[in-house]
Amino acid sequence: MCGRFVVARAKAELLADFQIDVVGPDTPDPSFNHAPMSVIPIITISAKDASHRRLEGAKWGLVPPWANDPTIGVRAFNARSESVHEKPTFRHALTSQRAIVPASGYYEWQKRADGSKQPFYLHPEGDSLPFAALYEWWKDPSTPESPWLLSATILTQAAEGHLADIHDRMPVMLREDLLNDWISPQVEGSRELVSAITNAGQSVATQLTATAVSSAVGNVRNNGPELIQAIDIDR
Repeated sequence: MCGRFVVARAKAELLADFQIDVVGPDTPDPSFNHAPMSVIPIITISAKDASHRRLEGAKWGLVPPWANDPTIGVRAFNARSESVHEKPTFRHALTSQRAIVPASGYYEWQKRADGSKQPFYLHPEGDSLPFAALYEWWKDPSTPESPWLLSATILTQAAEGHLADIHDRMPVMLREDLLNDWISPQVEGSRELVSAITNAGQSVATQLTATAVSSAVGNVRNNGPELIQAIDIDR
C-alpha cells in the first residue's frame, strides 16, 4: 500500500513540469509527509475543457458520489489496480475521472527479524515520481447548500524486484509517455488501460533508490526535508 508520500516541489515547479493551465483555490504547499485524509495535489483534465490541465487540492481518501457521508474515504485512500474496474467505490471514477499525483517519492516500512519496522524513502534520481490516481466530487445529500468535496485515491500494484523486499505493494507509477492517456477524458478508463500503465510502471519502479530514514516519519505532525535524509542501519 501507499500510506505516506512526499511532494517536495513548489507549486511553480509543478506548473512548469506538468504544463498546468489552471490552478484551483485549495492546492497544498509542498509536504514531506502526506498522510491519508490530508489534502494532496492532483492534476486533472476536465471533460468540459479537455484543452487545459488543472492543479487541484483533494482530500486523500476517495468519497464516491453515492456515499451518505464522507467517512468512507478513510478506507479508500488506495485502490488495488487488479480490481479497481469492478469495485463500486472506484468504477465511476475510472471511466473518466483519472488524475496524476505529482509525487517526489514515497515511504514504506520493512518488517525486521526482531519484529521492528524500518521506514524507507523510495525515490527516483530526480524529484518527479507521478502516481496514477482517481478522483470524485461529492456533496452532502442531507445539506444541499454544503460545498463540494474533491477527493482522490492512489492506485497500487504488486511490488517488483528490490521494492518487494521492503513491502509487497507499491503505488502505480506513471511513465512519462502515458501521462496524457491516463488523465485524458477522451480515453475510456478500462481494465486494459490500467493493465497498460501498471506494466509500464514496472520499468519506473526498477530505477528507484531505497533510502533508510528516521522513524520520525511515522508521526504525521513531523514534516520537513530531514525526513528523507539517509540514516545508517544494520542490514
